[in-house]
Amino acid sequence: MFENTKELSADQKSNEPWDRRQTATAGVWAGGGSIGEGADDYHNELFSRRGFIQTAKSSGVPVADMKTLRFLYNPSTVAITHGLDGQNMQLAQWQRSEDMTGTALLPVNNSCSFSLLFDRTFDVIGPRDKPPAKFGVMYDVNMLYNLCGINQKVKPNIGGGGDDDFPVGPWIGGSDKDDKPSSDSGEMPQTITGPMQMVPVDVYFGGHQNLYFYGFISNISINYSHWVQEMIPTRCAVSLTVTGLPK
Repeated sequence: MFENTKELSADQKSNEPWDRRQTATAGVWAGGGSIGEGADDYHNELFSRRGFIQTAKSSGVPVADMKTLRFLYNPSTVAITHGLDGQNMQLAQWQRSEDMTGTALLPVNNSCSFSLLFDRTFDVIGPRDKPPAKFGVMYDVNMLYNLCGINQKVKPNIGGGGDDDFPVGPWIGGSDKDDKPSSDSGEMPQTITGPMQMVPVDVYFGGHQNLYFYGFISNISINYSHWVQEMIPTRCAVSLTVTGLPK
């Protein structure tokens, strides 16, 4: 699948900002005191402790390329399981090489499951001058795709070897190594949506000193529930399962 916009691409590093009306909640903010007591309420609201998922530092990804999916609301429940499955002991997939045919004894089965709600209603009903307003919660889902490797950035190779109106490249079946990109290749999108990958992530339910889990996102379920007249999705629920990794 090709993304038809540069704003929803693999270049996206985070899914903020949120409309202040969506994040405004009564309560105590991170610096102490109740929201509504001072003149700097907007600053206070933005710094209320919310969780996030971030590319793990141990993944080897440069800091400048790390991705962060920020929560709009913290999940209501977080289910963490730890188990030893003696009947299905095998080598973890991220440690297996192609020449290993045996089965290693590693009965580890850890996971973390939770659900998130994303709501861009206030963004979409406002001026459509920013990506969250143009695309609604697709902006947040795209960030999730970037985080777990579903979105991949490639340079299309448009040339001969097929229908002139159909993009032909190394992933589709271009056969002539001397093919030159067509004059309109610069207009082609560079983000391809593919299979999910094992990308180590850090999951923080709050700040860095709160509940924490380390692993890779192994399952995603997205349920879009609200749209505006132009069929821009404004609300979705995302269920995630993170499989634990050894540090």
